[in-house]
Amino acid sequence: MKVLATILLFSFVLLKLDFSKVYEVMINSNIFLILLSLLFVPLLYSIRVLKWDTLLRSVGIQYDFFKLFRVLLIGNFYGMITPGKAGEVARAYYLDSEKSITIPTIIWDKVIDVFVLIILSILSILFLFKDTNLYLASVFSFFIFIVLSAIFLNKKIISFLLSLMNLKISSSKQFIYTIHFIKSDIRLLSKLIILSICYYLINIILAVIILKALSNGANPYIAFTWLIIVLIGNIPITISGLGLREYIAIMSFKALGENAEIGFSFSTLLFLMITLFPSLIGYLFILRSGHEKKNT
Repeated sequence: MKVLATILLFSFVLLKLDFSKVYEVMINSNIFLILLSLLFVPLLYSIRVLKWDTLLRSVGIQYDFFKLFRVLLIGNFYGMITPGKAGEVARAYYLDSEKSITIPTIIWDKVIDVFVLIILSILSILFLFKDTNLYLASVFSFFIFIVLSAIFLNKKIISFLLSLMNLKISSSKQFIYTIHFIKSDIRLLSKLIILSICYYLINIILAVIILKALSNGANPYIAFTWLIIVLIGNIPITISGLGLREYIAIMSFKALGENAEIGFSFSTLLFLMITLFPSLIGYLFILRSGHEKKNT
């Protein structure tokens, strides 16, 4: 079904675009601004590492920054090729720590990330669009997320899910304890929310630079659509969000009176910079890790 959805959505995107105009947009883009924007990518991942490190330290686990940076990029690769970035849980298998402790930190990392992204996306929709249906859909989505998070973080439901995985009782108890230990630390959760906000604010700065690189006359506020593109692109409808992400980009840009080809180029460049290239580096780390294991 996902293959079919990907083909249909991407085909629809192709029909909406004039690729001679896409080529024109790309060839006339400001290379200096694009190169400048690359400087923000390591900063984005540094904030993600700091956020995960904060979670790990809260449960008594410490690793050096560069170790976590490498593992985060590995998780990024697995996340890119799995629905809803679920593959990021693979990070836990590249750390020499108890999985029943490290996996809950990754889960909380993603829950906080999605929570902040939904809030910022709703604010972006309220700011950019004048559509009551969009407002209602945004609020409804937020409500669904809160309900699902509350259900998933319920002790009985976690216990049931863990029992299906045939985990040891001691590991299950540790997993549940870690999930709820983090949930009870309001100061920790507040710090994580602040770091996630910083992460997405830098995303916006990067998006503004890329938008200016593609079209100097474009309204910089349109860059806020990147938050909406990222949020909807994470819905596991298509393979790696392919087609869905581009569809949302061109429809958002057209709704705001901007060129669809600029929207497509905007979304594609940001995906390459923030997700694809770092994920490929993560894949190289996976190969290196496998090579080192063979030699030991």
